[in-house]
Amino acid sequence: MGHRAVANGAPLIMPRPALWKDDPDCGHEVACEFQTHYCTYIRVPRLLTLQRPRADHPAETLAILALQACELWFAVLISDLRAALADLAAGETQTHEPAKLLRRCSSLIKLLDHQTDVAGSILARDAGFRIALRTSAGSALSPQFAELALLTRRLKKRLKDEGEGMNPPASLSLQPFVEAGNEYLSRFSAWRPRYLRLLKETIAPAGPRSRAPAYADFVALPELLSLQNGVKADWSPKGEPPTAIAPAECVSPDELMFIVVHQAFELWFKAILGELDSVIGLLTVATADVLTATRRLGRVVKIQKLLVEQIHIPATMLPLDFLRFRGETKVVDGVTNVRGLSPSSGTESYQFREIEIVAGLKGDAAHAEFLQGSPRLDIRLLTPAQKRRLAQPSLPEAFKHLLERRGVKDVVEIFTAADRHNPHADLAELADVLLEFDEFFRLWRVHHATMVQTMIGEKSGTGFLGPEYLRETAGMGLQGKGRVFPTPQVRPRFFESLWAARTRLGRY
Repeated sequence: MGHRAVANGAPLIMPRPALWKDDPDCGHEVACEFQTHYCTYIRVPRLLTLQRPRADHPAETLAILALQACELWFAVLISDLRAALADLAAGETQTHEPAKLLRRCSSLIKLLDHQTDVAGSILARDAGFRIALRTSAGSALSPQFAELALLTRRLKKRLKDEGEGMNPPASLSLQPFVEAGNEYLSRFSAWRPRYLRLLKETIAPAGPRSRAPAYADFVALPELLSLQNGVKADWSPKGEPPTAIAPAECVSPDELMFIVVHQAFELWFKAILGELDSVIGLLTVATADVLTATRRLGRVVKIQKLLVEQIHIPATMLPLDFLRFRGETKVVDGVTNVRGLSPSSGTESYQFREIEIVAGLKGDAAHAEFLQGSPRLDIRLLTPAQKRRLAQPSLPEAFKHLLERRGVKDVVEIFTAADRHNPHADLAELADVLLEFDEFFRLWRVHHATMVQTMIGEKSGTGFLGPEYLRETAGMGLQGKGRVFPTPQVRPRFFESLWAARTRLGRY
C-alpha cells in the first residue's frame, strides 16, 4: 500500500514500483507502478547487493566497489571499440559515429586513470589493503580487461593498415577516426601499467587449489554485467499508462554508457555513505579519533573529485543520440506507441538523498519539502531508509558536539597561524577537510547542471524538474514559472559556520 498525500482535499494513493524479476524494493512510491523508474532502469537495489565482503579487512567493501566500477567501464569500452571497428569494417566512415565512440573511449580511459589513482591512494597507500584471490596460470584476473587489450591491439593494427593504404580522398573521411583512435591508443598505453600496478598492490595471487575466492566471484562479475538491460515501462499507446515493464529489445552503445555512468555513481555513493558513517561514528564516541576521521573524510573528497569528472561522461554522446532512447515511438495498427525514460530521473537516486541528509540537510525546510513530494510529481522521494537517516546524527552535528566536548566555544578558536602552537590542530585539520568536502559537493551540483544543459538545453529533464531545478539547487538562479515546490530549492552549504570563520579570521 502506498502513502496518502492530499491533493485538493482528496487522498492520493501511490503504489510501490513494479519489481523487475527478484530485484529488491527501493522504498519509493510512484504514480503508476509500471512507469519507467530510475531504480528499476539502473537496477540500483540489485546492484547494491553485489558487494559481499568476508570481513577480512575493513576496506574490503571499498575494494569491491572500486573494482566493480572498473569492470562497468570496461564493458562500455568493449562495446564502443567493437562498434567502432565494425563501422570501419563496413566502410561507415562518412558518419561521425566511429570517431565519437573512440573519443568516448579516450574520455573513459582518462576517467579510469583518475579512478585508478583514487583506488590506489585509498586502498594500497591509506588502508594498506591486500587480498588473496585465486588465479589460473597465464590468465588475466579480469577477463574483460583481457578482451579490452585484445580489441585495442586490433584497433592499433587497423589504424596502421589504414594509414599505409589511405589515398587522399579516403584520408579526409578517415582522418577524424584515425586521430581519435591514436589519442585513445596513447591514453590506453599510459593507463595500462598503472592499472596493473594497482592489481599487483592490492591482490595477492593464490593458487588454483586455494580456498580464496576467484576474481570474478570477488567482484560478482557475471551478476554485475547482467544489469544493463534497460528495463523501462513497456510500449503503450500514447496518453495511456503503461501496463508492464520490460527490458529494451536492444541497448545501443550510447544507452549502455548512460546506464553504466549511473551505476558507477551508485557504487561510489555507497562508498561515500560507508565512509561518512564511519567518520560520524569516530567523532561521536567519548574518545573521538579525530585523526582517523579526518583521513577517512579525505577518502570521500578524493571520490568526490573523481565524480566531478565522471559527471561529464554522458556528454560524450551527441544530444540527438540521447534523444533516440530518451523517448521512442512506433506505430502499431495505426496507433502511436511510446516508450522512454520519462518520468524517471536521476533525482530519484535514494543513496544521493541519504548522502545529503547525512552531510547536513536533515534540518533544511526546502529539502524536507522536496522529500515529502508533491501531488504534481510522479514519485514520492522519501524512503524508509531516508527516514532512518533523518533520525541519526549528521556530520555537522557530530562536528558541533565534538567542539563542545573539547571546550571550544567559538569555532575560530581552533585556527592558528602555522608558526604558532595549536592545541586544536587536529580539529583545524578536520575543519579544512570538511570545507573541502562541502566545496566539491557544491562543485558536483554545478557541473551536473552544466552537463544537463549541454545535453538537452532548456528542455525539461526525463523526470519532472529539469535543468532549472538543478541550477536552483546549485545556487545558480531560481526557477521561473510552473514551480513544483513553493519554497526555492536552494541547497545550503553544510558548514556555513566554517565558511563564516574564514571571513572572521584575523578579527578574533
